[in-house]
Amino acid sequence: MHMLLRQVLLFVVLMASIGLRAQRTFDVTIADSTYHMKQYWMVLYSKGDGPALDSLTAATLQREHLAHQDAQAKRGLIVLAGPFDKNDLGWRGILLYDVNTREEVEQQLLQDPFVKVGRLKYEIAPWWGSVGTRLP
Repeated sequence: MHMLLRQVLLFVVLMASIGLRAQRTFDVTIADSTYHMKQYWMVLYSKGDGPALDSLTAATLQREHLAHQDAQAKRGLIVLAGPFDKNDLGWRGILLYDVNTREEVEQQLLQDPFVKVGRLKYEIAPWWGSVGTRLP
């Protein structure tokens, strides 16, 4: 199984490097299995440089932050989201968007209450996944 996963990943990297970026989906057949691949957008939230917040403001912004993400999930924009446990890397959360462009992702992130006040910053990267992949 690990060999098959490596083959799929290698194929995705090769296809992306030769200009597949213009489309969001493609099929790849490896051995007797065909995978329908799709481009998503992975967001890594990390600790921002904004000022410390008092507990009331932090709680209010947390509710607004979660409501913002919930609304996006209900619209089908976010297909995976969750926080990281405490870590030394400054990572705070991960999101996976199912939209066409990086600009669409950024437009949503700029509306996040924690991003607005500088408590979260983010990085965005395209990510290819097999359609229908589920976490166990």
